Amino acid sequence: MRGILGAITGLIVLVSTSVFAQGWAEYRNPEQGFMVNFPTDPKQETATYMTASGGSVPARLFLSEENGNRYSMTVVEFSSRPMDDDGAAAMAHAASVLRGKGAIRFDMSSELDGVHGHQLSMVDGNGRRILVQLYYFNHRLYIAEGNVGPNAFEPALFQTSVAMLHPDGKIVNLNREARERAAAEAQTQK
Repeated sequence: MRGILGAITGLIVLVSTSVFAQGWAEYRNPEQGFMVNFPTDPKQETATYMTASGGSVPARLFLSEENGNRYSMTVVEFSSRPMDDDGAAAMAHAASVLRGKGAIRFDMSSELDGVHGHQLSMVDGNGRRILVQLYYFNHRLYIAEGNVGPNAFEPALFQTSVAMLHPDGKIVNLNREARERAAAEAQTQK
């Protein structure tokens, strides 16, 4: 009897998870250098981002909203402002600004396939949960933010789907790419 009950419970979880994820789709943007899952086709707009030094740089916002929940990827272009083109400083500044959105639950540096990053988890005064990932790659700051209501699923499907892309559309994995280069160099030296 327990086996049947366990199988039925597993089937219910599997069906509810797949129904929840049906609307989500992979969004690839090699031109801006990222990939992420969104629940709807994202709206795109241009923006201006204020750097730590007070300068402004161009940014692109990709926003998807569903049932009052917001999922966004902001791509900030630092190549036009060499004085602010420092990944560690750019992420530290962005994290300090974002920390003002709520009570911090998690705040730690991270890595995504060899790309240095930072993660934040917060709860705002209305009980909304905010998960943020910051990455700096190729003179760009990437700010992935999932902002969901108190009764919504954690925005983990969004957060765990983030990847950096090379201009040719291949997923960036600096660790693997370094190993491949080393192996190729070792082969040439034989």
